[in-house]
Amino acid sequence: MDAERINMVEGHLFKKMVKLAWPVIAANLLQTMYNIIDAFWLGKLGRDALSAPTISWPVIFTALSFAFGLSVAASSLVSQYTGRGDEETSAFIMGQVLSISLILSICIGTAGAVLSRPILTVMGAKDAVLDLGDVYMKTIFLGSPTAFVLFTVGGAFRGWGNSRIGMNLTAISVLLNVVLDPLMIFGIGFPRMGVFGAALATVISRGVSAVYALYIIFSGVRGMKIRPKDLIPHWRYTKLIFKVSFFSSLGQSITSLGFTFVMSVVARFGAALISAFGVGNRVTSMMIMFSGGVAAAVATAVGQALGAGKEDRAVRAIKMGAWFNFVIIGGLCVLTFFYGRYVTAVFINDPEVVEIGKIYFKLVSFSIPFFAAMQALMAALDGSGHTFQSAVVNIARLWGVRIPLVYLLTNLYGFTGIFYAMIASNIAALILAIIALSIGTWKKPIINVEGR
Repeated sequence: MDAERINMVEGHLFKKMVKLAWPVIAANLLQTMYNIIDAFWLGKLGRDALSAPTISWPVIFTALSFAFGLSVAASSLVSQYTGRGDEETSAFIMGQVLSISLILSICIGTAGAVLSRPILTVMGAKDAVLDLGDVYMKTIFLGSPTAFVLFTVGGAFRGWGNSRIGMNLTAISVLLNVVLDPLMIFGIGFPRMGVFGAALATVISRGVSAVYALYIIFSGVRGMKIRPKDLIPHWRYTKLIFKVSFFSSLGQSITSLGFTFVMSVVARFGAALISAFGVGNRVTSMMIMFSGGVAAAVATAVGQALGAGKEDRAVRAIKMGAWFNFVIIGGLCVLTFFYGRYVTAVFINDPEVVEIGKIYFKLVSFSIPFFAAMQALMAALDGSGHTFQSAVVNIARLWGVRIPLVYLLTNLYGFTGIFYAMIASNIAALILAIIALSIGTWKKPIINVEGR
């Protein structure tokens, strides 16, 4: 069904980017619903229950960074081979990435489940937050293969030019999670499972969607089909996949470890700050997911354009994406700046948490548009497969700017120092991205040296 695929190599670029971006935006916003739904229902159980997933997610996201790296590799390679007109190799790449994804996710999931409690202890979790966080983290880690499958399949289809597949897969898992979450948390038709129920609902929901994803790619009903033999590792392509995904995964995992460090600092100030910080992060994440959808469209446009030898079209896509993100996210941040108190109260009606949430949104909202623009610029590096530079930017803006400032400013200003550090690092991220892109090495497609 090639009619479902968007050819980014020719035609009206902005219209095609919007057409490719909106399903990604929808899927990303739906993805954040996992956390939003958990936060809403767990908030009804109190601070400790709400804090459990909040303190766990930086560690979980560190593991998922490997899935993200494989997704970037799938999207980048598939988009460039598609732009060059090599559909057979595009499908083969999907099979190669999928087999690597399954093996890696089993290893990571097992290790994460075993080490969850020691990690949380090092992060500063105590008492009920430690016990509940351990249960939540173990469950999510053991369900890692389902998330890896969804990342891989969605990334490959996005690079091919069909972003609706990822949206549909995410919609299935989120809608099922919406139904299962309160039932499993509060014991409606199930035993009352609390925090464990929230995690289990997420894993089951992803599992159902992952099974459907496998059906799509093996049956070929959506236009791209892989064969069982495509799953057998081929050294040349395994090496190429790892070359692209390694730095993307490394950058994401190291920055995730940085967020884990930041969360450990947050944890020192108590459950009220953890809860407010968790709500703030979830809401700003929804905006970042929007800009991330635009960035995904930029990555596909850049990959297909470079594969077809159309460098100027790739440059145009980057500029469009960056300005679009800055303006739209800037408008949304005006709302959170003025109404942050009420946004926080939707999740947890605790006076202390609400007051901290108000401060969070007053300060952090200012910097989010800069980060959103940076995402579009970094998409050029991911789409072209030059992920080393994007990893450097991600690591530098967090470990070079945010973490040192968190340490320094919390000593000077208390917990608000964390928010000041976030502002500085988000602005620095855009500056670093502009510098990285100006070097120009991203304009060279990585498939030129590979032939099948």
